[in-house]
Amino acid sequence: MSVASLILNNYIMIAELLGLWVMLESNVHLKRRTINVTRIVILLIFSEAVFWAVERWLREIGTLTLARIILTPTIYLLHPVIMLGIMEMAEFVEKRRILYYLPVVLSAPLLYTSQWTHLFYWFDENNLYIAADNILQYYPYFLFMLYVILFVGAFTVRYARYGTAERKGILISIFAAAIGVILHLIFDVYADYGTLFASLLLIYYLSLYVLTAKEDTLTHLLNRQCYYADSENLRDQITAVVSVDMNDLKKYNDTQGHDAGDRALKTVAECLAKTRMKNKKVYRIGGDEYAVFYLGKTEDEVRGDIENMRAALAETPYVCAFGYEMVDRKKRDIHDAMRLADQKMYSNKAKLKDSKERRIAAHREATIRVMHEALGSGMWGMEFDEEGRMTSVEWSPEFRRMIGYTDENDFPNVMESWSDLLHPDDKAAVLKEFNDTISDYSGQKNYDVEYRLKTKSGEWRRFHAIGRLLRREDGSPLSYVGMFVDITDRKSV
Repeated sequence: MSVASLILNNYIMIAELLGLWVMLESNVHLKRRTINVTRIVILLIFSEAVFWAVERWLREIGTLTLARIILTPTIYLLHPVIMLGIMEMAEFVEKRRILYYLPVVLSAPLLYTSQWTHLFYWFDENNLYIAADNILQYYPYFLFMLYVILFVGAFTVRYARYGTAERKGILISIFAAAIGVILHLIFDVYADYGTLFASLLLIYYLSLYVLTAKEDTLTHLLNRQCYYADSENLRDQITAVVSVDMNDLKKYNDTQGHDAGDRALKTVAECLAKTRMKNKKVYRIGGDEYAVFYLGKTEDEVRGDIENMRAALAETPYVCAFGYEMVDRKKRDIHDAMRLADQKMYSNKAKLKDSKERRIAAHREATIRVMHEALGSGMWGMEFDEEGRMTSVEWSPEFRRMIGYTDENDFPNVMESWSDLLHPDDKAAVLKEFNDTISDYSGQKNYDVEYRLKTKSGEWRRFHAIGRLLRREDGSPLSYVGMFVDITDRKSV
């Protein structure tokens, strides 16, 4: 055996591996770890070809050598190890690495000692290969096929949501190659699988590159480019679109760091893709923005899946706003449907934020009420809608008692109950100050006034009143809370 014959017998494999090695330099989608693992797999495939050539040369020698005893199990083990390397390229074995490597690790001592145990095979003194007279003679092939099956399963699960031609292409190549190996085994034909491995690696790398280019690198959902492409290519199949937006991502980034923000985005992505509904495609189209396309689904199915996604999110600390729209069968305008879904999502987002802000306001109000009861002062509160219109007024029991009234029937929860009792000389200035504070969307102005108020007995008493506004993100008023303190004894009427 010469180097020239080795190259000539494997020139296709060498050309493919060299070409792939060079292409790795221009990669812009795959991780550095994936590129490094790919290089290791290339070296393993080349090593397998060299070992096979050497072993075949040793086979022709009439005397058994230690080199052949070592090379044969090494080649047998290299086949599943190459499959493991290919799985490592796409991080298939990241979570269960020990379980994936265990069969190879346990098989290594059994294969290397088979010459003496006669468990699978052995060589006689004339350098002839003798297989065990039972099913264990096929053990190296079973081990290899185990990793082929593991690869197919992991690959199918990892890219199940895509349903792409690339995924189908690599699976067809794997099955075709497996059939070839089985036929070699049936007809008792020995062959070097180095070229087969090189070809499969090249096809697999191409499919992995294309699939990864379609992925959002953080969440492993389909990315924005796929969203635009599918909105055109699948427009005749899409029956519903969903717009999803995560709340408070900036808060997580600002208070807990960007790692916490990334964890939040990945968790939300898992919740959206958790249902694994057939003909459902989930995309990350922005920082905290997601989109879902449904192919051939009814409105009831879409609404049910949205509820399932919300239920999954309810088990996490994160909240998302949802909006969906069914696609008009005649117009098939996906972008228009998505625009309407966005509007509904933003409406849902406003309600979620409003509810949260109202809970905060209620908590603050309850705290203030306890303080007022302890201090003997009176409290008042007002609520506003999204347009800035006052929707409700509440006068506390403590305030009513301060001016001689007993209950809501006696002193109704309306603005006029208080404003009609203001002293004529104070009324205009007090109401102007009150309204100017509401109108100041910058939130810089606070309500702080003194005035005279008529009690139920007809007595004029002097009060000091302050108020603070809780505002929405756009500055519009949400809740107006304040207190009265009777200062008559400190100042003359």
